Amino acid sequence: MPQIEEDNAVLSAIVDAFSLAIIEVCQTLHHQRSLPVAPAAFASEMKLRATNLPNDPSSKIQKSILTNIANGLAGEPLAPFHVP
Repeated sequence: MPQIEEDNAVLSAIVDAFSLAIIEVCQTLHHQRSLPVAPAAFASEMKLRATNLPNDPSSKIQKSILTNIANGLAGEPLAPFHVP
């Protein structure tokens, strides 16, 4: 595997891991009643904020990551993140 593909695979794995970590922290805090907002409500707000990001190349990646995390918080499976 060429170096760039390896770097992209590692970066994708890191984004996936942090996405899962954020989802787990939110769900755990909610279960412990430390997070006053249900994860689904938090997900809805996160999706709204993602759609309001500017339409430039870096925002496109941010939108993808935030939307994926929001989907995970809403109970949907995470889509694998692919570096463009």
